[in-house]
Amino acid sequence: MLVLLVAVVALACPRPDPSLDRAELAAMIDSLLPPIAEASGLEIRRPVDFQLQPAVEARAFIERQLDEQAAELRGTERSYREFGLLPETLDLRGLLLELYTEQVVGYYDPGTTRLYVVEGMSRAAAEPVVAHELVHALQDQHTDLDSLVAPARGNDRQMAAQAAAEGQATVVMMALQAARLARRPIDPAALPDLGPVLGPALEAEHEEFPVFARAPRIVREALFFPYLHGAIFVQALYRHRPVDEDIPVPFGDLLPTSTQQVMNPMDRFIRTRAEPLEIRFGPPSAGWSIAYENTLGKFELTVLLTEYLGEPAADVAVGWAGDRYALLDGPGGLTALVWYSAWEDAAAADRFATRYRQLMERRPERVGEVVRQELEDIPVVRVVKVAAGRDPAAVPALAIQSVEEQPDL
Repeated sequence: MLVLLVAVVALACPRPDPSLDRAELAAMIDSLLPPIAEASGLEIRRPVDFQLQPAVEARAFIERQLDEQAAELRGTERSYREFGLLPETLDLRGLLLELYTEQVVGYYDPGTTRLYVVEGMSRAAAEPVVAHELVHALQDQHTDLDSLVAPARGNDRQMAAQAAAEGQATVVMMALQAARLARRPIDPAALPDLGPVLGPALEAEHEEFPVFARAPRIVREALFFPYLHGAIFVQALYRHRPVDEDIPVPFGDLLPTSTQQVMNPMDRFIRTRAEPLEIRFGPPSAGWSIAYENTLGKFELTVLLTEYLGEPAADVAVGWAGDRYALLDGPGGLTALVWYSAWEDAAAADRFATRYRQLMERRPERVGEVVRQELEDIPVVRVVKVAAGRDPAAVPALAIQSVEEQPDL
């Protein structure tokens, strides 16, 4: 949902008295690049261009990124209102613009292949951000960062790729900070478990930001996901590489293809690779059109279940194998959400269907049905939602054209 910036904003830092100038930034980059290359396993192939940037220009960059994905943003906003993830009156673009503007300190832009730091930062405030974004600069020298988060990949696959990129940048940044304190190089694999440390740190850091504080749960959680779960995922890759093997880089064959893999790196990626199922729809019935379609994914499904059924309901997402939803516009202004989810076994599908019926009972503004099906021996749950007062039976079945493992993109 939040893979909207081509270059993802780095973790925010305090803003003390300004002091950093271009010469100091150049020296900082020169000193940081060699240890970053060593800790990340990414060879320096060319110099990294950089620029100090006024805050107003950083905001303009964010606006351009949002404008370039305006259609995706509108589709997401409408669909997530139907899911109950966003309030009916929320302006998602306006919220994201204020949210990112509130927090941006620096970013790497693959479009210009340049690292930007907002003017007015001291060295102490800028250094961890510069280290983080230099990892992205090196990543972009080895892979196409733009393509990894392209909308054509689908929401869940985008988020997984973003988590790989941000997770590696976060792990390397923290290894450099640990090395500075220890006054010796630190193998990123030797860092303590980052989950218990990073989660509370992110929460405490973002308490300072009023826009973040009033954002819906899905926005807050999606902002944390690539840093927190991405770091845990990359740390697992680092720790479980064969002895004497080079530091693994989470791209190519090691690029996760679902948030399920990111959230369960050992059981769904390292020991056994569980590739998500791609569901493709056939054309809608006459008089109906697909306004928007995408994949929710295990992470956002977990957020949805938690929002309405509480923390224990997060376990219901265990066994997710793939999903796809479509926002349909039909006769008489009728809008419907049709959502199919595939599951690893019948027990997981039954459990989800039961709990999702309970969730729908807690949303009287929407009515619909939850149906358990089997499709080519794959357990499937079909959900249809319409506004209260409309008839879900009037929504035609949206045929599934195919269900298969996601192809390489």
